[in-house]
Parts: sequence; structure tokens; C-alpha cells
Amino acid sequence: MKWGDILAKNYTKDLIRKEFINLLNKKTLNNVTVTELARNCSIERKTFYYHYENLTELVKEIFREELLVVVDEFNETLSWEDSFVLAAKFILENKKAIKHLYQSDYKNDVEKYVFSIAGEIMNKYVDLVSEDTKAKEVDKRLIAYFYQCALSSALIQWVATDMKSDPALMTERIGKLMDGNILLSLKRSENLENITDNFTQYIDLV
Repeated sequence: MKWGDILAKNYTKDLIRKEFINLLNKKTLNNVTVTELARNCSIERKTFYYHYENLTELVKEIFREELLVVVDEFNETLSWEDSFVLAAKFILENKKAIKHLYQSDYKNDVEKYVFSIAGEIMNKYVDLVSEDTKAKEVDKRLIAYFYQCALSSALIQWVATDMKSDPALMTERIGKLMDGNILLSLKRSENLENITDNFTQYIDLV
């Protein structure tokens, strides 16, 4: 495939993704059709099917692409709470679209995406903070997993309810309440005995 063709393909797919999210911010998923999506993108219906087999493939690609953005944009100078709010930018800017996806057959995809962004942020942050400690690897993963579960559960609960509260404000408040706890936990790890149970296998599989 020529470079020009690749650029054209990427442009069209990006256009389809953006317009799909725009439609989801206005209506529920069962009211979004490929015909309307193609018309709003000024493309033929068959062009959509050239790029995507169906809407399911489109939804899954959107979450994959947004997760890659989170990975690429991680900033080592930010606190974990600022990093998480930044990672949740796609959700916060498209509340209705995410709500509509959560209320559809893609509920599990929304939950998996939220859990994944929380995991990316907390694993990277804990690794960064642990550089000046001798914390055990298993404890680093446990600490990150604990925060991953807490943050993702709170955000998913926000999506599941009325979404009227400010998750950024809540995250900032939690950060102030928990300030220094991650480093303290990592330092405590230095004096704990090694464990033989490899329960991190469960963490890796979630």
C-alpha cells in the first residue's frame, strides 16, 4: 500500500471514530446506524464496511486507540491523581457517549477500558516512586493493584449513576487524603519478609 493510501485510510478511520462518538453523545447506541454514520462522514456505506466489519469492531478499536493515548501521554512529573484525571480525559469529555455504551452490550468493554487506564497509570507511577526504595516487586504490584481497583471502581460507579459529581475533584481530594501513602507502603516493603505465594498471578490475569 502506498503512503498516500495509508494516510487516506487512517484519515477515514479517524473520521468514522470521531463521528461515531459525536452520535453517541447525542443518542443511544441502538439508535445509531451505519447508514447515518456514513452519511455524516460523507462516505458511502460500503466504505464503512471496508474499514470495519461492524460497529462492535469499531467500538473495540476506539477503546484500544484511547488506551494507547494513555500509555503515550504518561507524564512522570505529574502526581498519580493528576495522571489518572488526564488518562480519563476521553471519558470526561464524552460522558454521554460512555454512558450510552455502558448501558448497551458494551458494558464490559467500558469496564475493561477504565480498569486498564487505571492500571497503566498506577503501575507506572508506583514503579517511578519505588526507584529510590528497595521495595519487593510483589509489593509494588500489590500497591498498584490496590489503587487500580479503587480508582476504576469509583469511576465506573460514577458512569453507572447520574454522573453529576466531579470525578476530577474527588480524585484530587483522595490524593490529598492519601498523600505519601504509596511511598510509605514501599518503604514498609523493605522490612517485610519475602513471600512464597505467587498471588500476583491473579493480578496479572485480571
